[in-house]
Amino acid sequence: MTTPPLDMDAVTALARKALETLPGSVIYADREPRAPGAVSVGTETVTTDHATLLVFRDEMPGANWMHPATYALLDLTTHEVVTHVASDRPPVFGTLPSTWVVVSDPERRADLVRRS
Repeated sequence: MTTPPLDMDAVTALARKALETLPGSVIYADREPRAPGAVSVGTETVTTDHATLLVFRDEMPGANWMHPATYALLDLTTHEVVTHVASDRPPVFGTLPSTWVVVSDPERRADLVRRS
């Protein structure tokens, strides 16, 4: 059974709580919640007791593959940040899956999701 995508307004509010917008950065979040258990967060694996929201800040949009990024994982029951993970890459090479959305992009630099 597939879990329905999380509400966009809820995802936006939680993601903005998890990661600060930095100049030139873009924040993305995956509307598909992660199930309790082992969750990949950047280059680390975190074990959780509740479903979580994965958030990603691209700190050099358009820089291709290897560049600074930060991940956050939020507990969907408590709304607390479980962890922050600094990384050197986005979640995937190329365009993110369709469940990922742009949460913050003040300079309109998002390049990892397909525009509608």
